[in-house]
Amino acid sequence: MRYLGILAVAMMTMNVFGSDRSTSDDKRTKRNPRSDSRLAYHLESHRFIEAPLNAPGNGIPLSEYLWAQTASYRNAALNSGFVQGLKNATLDPEAFGNYMIQDSLFCYWVKNIIDLALKNATDPAVWNFLSATGESYKSYYESMFETWSIANAPGVKSGPALSRYLNQVRNVATTMDPIYVVVALIPCAKLWPWLGEQLNVNSSSFGVYDSWVKTNFGYSSEYKTYETLINNAETWGHIDRHRALEAYRGSMSGEADFFNIVKTV
Repeated sequence: MRYLGILAVAMMTMNVFGSDRSTSDDKRTKRNPRSDSRLAYHLESHRFIEAPLNAPGNGIPLSEYLWAQTASYRNAALNSGFVQGLKNATLDPEAFGNYMIQDSLFCYWVKNIIDLALKNATDPAVWNFLSATGESYKSYYESMFETWSIANAPGVKSGPALSRYLNQVRNVATTMDPIYVVVALIPCAKLWPWLGEQLNVNSSSFGVYDSWVKTNFGYSSEYKTYETLINNAETWGHIDRHRALEAYRGSMSGEADFFNIVKTV
């Protein structure tokens, strides 16, 4: 029976994400909004995109500080059973299926959390960005619900990694200024392309997972707009470095925790 279950998930995986001959432009494969930072253009009109004239130097930019402070988490993500299983094309289809179901639930609940943050967003650029981001999460989870036959999200059991990550995102959205939600979104938007670099995604093959890996871990640089925003916001005195690290580290540890729901390669 277990063999039949694995076979069924493998067939579904091949149907949704393509076979070994799949390419990254397979229209059936959607980029996960956690790694898709193309909506960053909504932030380009924000007043903090421009640094104040004659601003005093703060040493290492905030974005570089946050990235350096969370190195252990991104390495934990890289060495996780999920990522290494993708790298070696040995990931158990059942483990992949479980990850995708948990991920679709994550996107469902994050959409609801972003809606909470919108209530406190008074800056038009941040409001537009969060609104568009929420719709992106909604479109993605609806697609995944259809793929994985999920009719009622609250009826699907949430794993501990999912619950911890959601609690962190909810805490940022409900207790901090909405600009810290942007901070909290940077780790996955920057981490996933970084993982792609470590996996040499453009010139490697990942078997049945090839299309998924190349779509989701492919090169993306739009997150740099997020980083420009938060760097300048700190210079303007609108972001506290310690609170930013709290939001950023929570998301980066959540990413590592999530990838590590797969314990074996």
